[in-house]
Amino acid sequence: MTERELFLEQHKDSPEDLYYYAKDIIGGRWPEGEPTIMKDPEYAYYYAIHAIKGRWPEAEPTIIASPEYAYNYSLDIIKGRWPEVEPHIMKHSQYWQLYKSHFKF
Repeated sequence: MTERELFLEQHKDSPEDLYYYAKDIIGGRWPEGEPTIMKDPEYAYYYAIHAIKGRWPEAEPTIIASPEYAYNYSLDIIKGRWPEVEPHIMKHSQYWQLYKSHFKF
């Protein structure tokens, strides 16, 4: 068993651990860890920024579930309005106000 396979087996339920392994040890994408990483909106967002360096469509349904990370993803990754997420962000006044202040309607 390789070091990566062993780490994946030992941390298969930790999106945080797998994200940091991909970022700090691998230095990029780690397809074997992605199914777990994409289960958490925070680490899916960070993984999109640091490992994928762009949109990660497979993880977007998870990211949408978090107004905070949906807003950040719109700002930092999409770099514009993300209409699919707007109904979700509207439910959280703080992030909705931030979203509206960055993206003109």
